[in-house]
Amino acid sequence: MQALRMAIRALRATPVVSLIVVLTLALGIGANTAIFSVVNSLLLRTLPVPEPGRLVTISSDYALAHGFKAGVGWNYEMWTRMQQIPPLFDGVLMWSQPTFNLARGGEKQPARALLVSGSFFSTLGVQPRVGRLLAVDDDVRGGGKDGAVVVISHRLWQERFGGSVNTIGSSLTLDGVPFTIIGVTPREFLGIEVGQAFDVAVPLGTEPLILGTRSSIDERRSFTFAVLVRLTPEQSLDAATAALRSIQPHVLGVTPDRMADVMPSFLREPFVAVPAPTGTSDFSRLRVQYERPLLTLLILVGLVLLIACVNVASVLLARATARRHEIGVRLALGATRRQLIPQLMIESLLLSAAGAALGLLLASWGSRALVAQLSSLDAAILFNLTPDWRVVGFTGAVSLATALLFGTAPALRATNVQPLAALRGSGGSRGASEGNARLTSGLIVLQIALSLMLVVSAGLFIRTFGRLLSVPLGFDSDRVLIATVDTARARVDPADRFAFYQRLAEAVGSVPGIEHAAASMDTPLSRASQAPVTFKADRVRNAVAPGWFATYGTRLVAGRDFSAQDSAAAAKVAIVNQAFARKFFPDRNVLGEVSEGKTIVGIVGDAVFATVRNGVRPTLYIPLAQSAGSGMPGRTEVHISLRTAAGPPALLARSVSAALSTVDPNLAFSFRPLRDYVDASVSQERIVAELAGLFGVLALLLAGLGLYGVTSYAVSRRQFEIGIRMALGAQRAHVLKLILARSLAITGVGLLIGLAASAATTRYLEAMLFGVVALDPLTFAAVALALIVVAATAAFIPARRATRIDPLVALRSE
Repeated sequence: MQALRMAIRALRATPVVSLIVVLTLALGIGANTAIFSVVNSLLLRTLPVPEPGRLVTISSDYALAHGFKAGVGWNYEMWTRMQQIPPLFDGVLMWSQPTFNLARGGEKQPARALLVSGSFFSTLGVQPRVGRLLAVDDDVRGGGKDGAVVVISHRLWQERFGGSVNTIGSSLTLDGVPFTIIGVTPREFLGIEVGQAFDVAVPLGTEPLILGTRSSIDERRSFTFAVLVRLTPEQSLDAATAALRSIQPHVLGVTPDRMADVMPSFLREPFVAVPAPTGTSDFSRLRVQYERPLLTLLILVGLVLLIACVNVASVLLARATARRHEIGVRLALGATRRQLIPQLMIESLLLSAAGAALGLLLASWGSRALVAQLSSLDAAILFNLTPDWRVVGFTGAVSLATALLFGTAPALRATNVQPLAALRGSGGSRGASEGNARLTSGLIVLQIALSLMLVVSAGLFIRTFGRLLSVPLGFDSDRVLIATVDTARARVDPADRFAFYQRLAEAVGSVPGIEHAAASMDTPLSRASQAPVTFKADRVRNAVAPGWFATYGTRLVAGRDFSAQDSAAAAKVAIVNQAFARKFFPDRNVLGEVSEGKTIVGIVGDAVFATVRNGVRPTLYIPLAQSAGSGMPGRTEVHISLRTAAGPPALLARSVSAALSTVDPNLAFSFRPLRDYVDASVSQERIVAELAGLFGVLALLLAGLGLYGVTSYAVSRRQFEIGIRMALGAQRAHVLKLILARSLAITGVGLLIGLAASAATTRYLEAMLFGVVALDPLTFAAVALALIVVAATAAFIPARRATRIDPLVALRSE
């Protein structure tokens, strides 16, 4: 406690220095903790259920190779057969994640749902917050003894029902079907899918009430479910895999000798039990999408903290020089280095602890801001960012490592003095100061090298984002609004559905201010545009109505557009883009050729469809009226794209809503400007570029401050020398050149080390780059020039001050 009190007094004696150090560390530690909090929530945090380590998913080597931890999918038939097998585990559940509509009509109020087996909550071990949760008796066709029931999330309970206990027993409408609310889940339970919090959970057996003929539980080709198992306490992962493989033929409805006949072929892959204590992300693909960028950002922000530590070490070295007399007195009075070094390290620990405490506050805000940036168009990402033992442990470890990094060298250097020399202020002190200067210069070299590495990485990410923004889209994204219309409850015969889509487009097109309107099965850059049924390895397919190309501003190069005559009964026709013509018909005119049984009647300009990063792919367009059977089974959604004559397209959403409701009041729809899809397509690269750029600017600032500090210290140390030079006739320009030359020499050494290190490390970033190579000479040259400018500016201020030294004053002070 005495050492602690002395440390506090020492820090209070230099409040400005202490405050600068704490703020610098808070920024570095806070940024690291913020990124780690998101990484922890995405990759490491276990599900808030009892014994999550006993949870496993059923996958296969094929599925794991393609990034699917929960397998490539189960259908309801497979689940039914598994229920017939005597229990091999402590519990088994199946689930999927559809989206239902809470609105009774008009614009949608989407709710992310858990479509689950009756064993879902009991297998997980989740207890209700209010009421009860789903049971096996609820999972029957048409509903159990209580009818069609639903469990709602704690978040929906608070937002929609105000947290009232009277919610239990009330009705909630899902896609126009009333369900009875029987329970509320705990606040901490967000579901199995990481980052995708659910709103409602409904039993599998009640899905046909909502979806009717579109129900996936009766569709054998619909492998949209995932299965999760709770192992018995004594069951190993290998034993679970063996048990699953023993029942696999029965689950697939064949005998063991007929496994080779199973279709689709991916179902033949042997089952593999995969640990799932942290849940899955197979539906949202969040882990696949953001694991590498977040880990890269964690490394970059670690470099920021390391640079901050080097900067703080330089400050404390200067502070140690100022305390040499104090240290000398202590040593003269009998203190030993073994006593003084821990005392100085306690000061470093206090500074680090204060920086960590403030950093945790910054991290709480920063992690939430980052998650908000990660949220997609389809739904907000929701992580549990409450600090757990991992986050607290990470922050503590970082704080301790930080204190050791920036505190050790100054403590050793400060106590390495001769008491009499320190008390007299004699040459021994000057020699030690020379040693401090060399050590400080070495730290600045390290700081510049680390800064260059970080800024080069940031420059590559910024250039990647710029290249993506410069990719020609092939369509006009600023004046197009997309209305996604669900016609499941519309009063229309299925045979007349495509004609009904055309009526919707005509109704929208009649709204004042709309230049063009057309229907299509898919739209560019939407999630559906990347589905396997649409996006193949060698081509893209889409079904569009007449006028769709004019709506998007995609030019017709040759041939004709689709027309009303291209009906279901007419000859099958298609339009292709230029990339399709180049790839499949390189040496002849594509018009009149046949592809996939359709005669090509037109060629349109190339346009991006799936993602901006994927660029232009060969694309085949067919008339919407001729697309029956080409999309997902039971699909009832259609996209009405509209092009405004002028102004933001979102302003016309209300008028379009009225036009759609006039056609059929039972329609449900949602709106999204095409520009939102474009922005979302490059959101990952935008976030990485913004954060890396921010870290790069911070690194440049820290490097500039560090060089300013070491140059100022060098000027003050050489004040007597400068005075003699000027007394002997040295010009101010000569003194300025002398100071700048030393600073730029330090910068040059740091640049050489940093360039070599960057050349060796940036190759690991290649998978995240686009349109730029890892050793991009322009980026390297620009960053090196920027650091030289920062260094010259930082050194010029104290160098200019040195030229104003009065020789007489300098000589007298010595």
